[in-house]
Amino acid sequence: MFMSRPKVGLALGGGGARGYAHIGVLRALQREGIPIDIVVGTSMGAIIGGGYAAGIDLTKLEKILSNLDLNRLLGIPSNTFQEVGTVAGRIASELFKRVDWRKVEEEGTKSLYKFFALFSRGLELADLKVKFAAVAADIDSGKEVVIQEGSLYRAITASSTVPGLHYPIRYGDRFLVDGGIVDKVPADVAMRLGAEVVIAVDVSAPLAAEVTSSIDVLTQVEAITARELTRVKLKRAQEQLGERLVVLRPELEGISMLSLDQVSAAAREGERETRKYLEQIKALLHQPLPRR
Repeated sequence: MFMSRPKVGLALGGGGARGYAHIGVLRALQREGIPIDIVVGTSMGAIIGGGYAAGIDLTKLEKILSNLDLNRLLGIPSNTFQEVGTVAGRIASELFKRVDWRKVEEEGTKSLYKFFALFSRGLELADLKVKFAAVAADIDSGKEVVIQEGSLYRAITASSTVPGLHYPIRYGDRFLVDGGIVDKVPADVAMRLGAEVVIAVDVSAPLAAEVTSSIDVLTQVEAITARELTRVKLKRAQEQLGERLVVLRPELEGISMLSLDQVSAAAREGERETRKYLEQIKALLHQPLPRR
């Protein structure tokens, strides 16, 4: 009796420039002919996953991102101190000018829309051959928002807009920000969308070995919170999927979240990590699913 293979879901996590590793993960899976039925992305995972779902060649995608000054183009500082200075300047400007960001659309947001519209080839989510969803967070309610319809570029923008650096993105009657706040590695969303085997890619930055400044403390606190949330969510996914959840954690030492110029280095590490699990993933495609 013929048995259909399980649906494969790819959960691409957020992590800034470390998320370039997703290019290598996708390339390794593609090279081995491993089918991908569902892609769910958070933040950089939404950018790379959305580009893949839009049919962009992965080699071309790597070249495009490598040849652009994305820190400048997307208005993202290249280090933590610049980031803090940018946020502080924005706060001061809003207080002085009495800006209500709910009623205006800043230039930075327009540039994000313009870039991701070109990047996503103007496609709607309904046009994609691979089921794709982007995870964002509702800034007012704190709830997770899984975007499955509308323009691909708006979904990517909403999932990856950086709080404090960009204004929240209006999406219907909601204002959305980076999905990493609520779901750094969206394996649970991939399951809800029908994935029976989930390959989850965690590109979270490690905790700092030494905390010396107040900025370091704030960054470390955020990293601790995100790591604990990710641990709990992946544990729950593991309880449901068992060995059908494969978690990849590329070794991205020396690549910070803000280093948007290190595309190829991160992609190589993603490919290297994926190769370690290829045989395990292939075996899962031939295993019968447990009865429900």
